[in-house]
Amino acid sequence: MKAAIIALLALAGASAASAQGVVPPTFNPRAPENSQVLGSFNYGSVEAVLDGIGAKHQRAGEAGKPALLVSFPNNRKAVLMFGSCNADGSACKALSIQSYWTKIANAPPGRAAAAIADFNRRYSFAKAFIAEDGRPALQRYLTADYGFLRGNLAVNLLVFANQAERFARDVLGPLEAKGSG
Repeated sequence: MKAAIIALLALAGASAASAQGVVPPTFNPRAPENSQVLGSFNYGSVEAVLDGIGAKHQRAGEAGKPALLVSFPNNRKAVLMFGSCNADGSACKALSIQSYWTKIANAPPGRAAAAIADFNRRYSFAKAFIAEDGRPALQRYLTADYGFLRGNLAVNLLVFANQAERFARDVLGPLEAKGSG
């Protein structure tokens, strides 16, 4: 996992380049390719969608367990982990989109738990939680048992990136700013 985190930090540099004038493509929900059905999730199908929304990505998985490190156009980072895959990982029926932050240093655990519970009540698209290692996290899980529309995947990824931004701004920012008092 350390290698994955290092690679994710490298993507931050790529995102900085886009912030310095390289304009990502604008997602066009009416583009004909967005009505295509993806029979399963795999590197090729998901990377094409990430390219279409202007996200930077890097392969990070291993044989049979594909994963992608992603930096969205709004500079939010995520790990996309493929699940329910065939032996070589070329056809997967599930996709877990996850973002993690550093531990909340300045807020008591009860205050963090209450803020996260409130966020989950207000926004049901992705689930916020505290991971086993104490880091705040956000996760969305998609299944493609009978296929997934390419445009729907693009929208799910964009909404997740926006939700990650909202979580960082509305939950984590105030928790860090309040201090332990």
